[in-house]
Amino acid sequence: MSNDLLTVREMKQDDIEAITNYWLSADNKYMEAMGVDIAKIPAREEWAAMLMEQLSHPVHEKKSYCIIWEINGAAVGHSNINKIQFAKEAYMHLHLWKKDIRAKGNGTAFVKMTLPYYFENYQLKYCIANLML
Repeated sequence: MSNDLLTVREMKQDDIEAITNYWLSADNKYMEAMGVDIAKIPAREEWAAMLMEQLSHPVHEKKSYCIIWEINGAAVGHSNINKIQFAKEAYMHLHLWKKDIRAKGNGTAFVKMTLPYYFENYQLKYCIANLML
């Protein structure tokens, strides 16, 4: 890992396009390696609507909660939890959007910064990781 500044933050409306682009432009082999059923990937408008809905609810009412990962102020990936059982558990997903930043220790560093958001905001006892780096 270099001297790049890694930061994390909650998703904002401005992030919706980048997240949608990640899902809709990813290589099919990469998606299949993550276990994604490509036939079930929603259209751009559906992705945007799902993400907007996430933003419209208070933390404790969200079905999914997303944290954006940044290197030197530029968004490069995200993590989200779903299947949330407040004060119990959730399933965590990890996504670095570009191949050239994967397998360099960035994902590990980002997860360490992301976990406090999940555990504090949802009072989790357990978080199950679904690694998709």
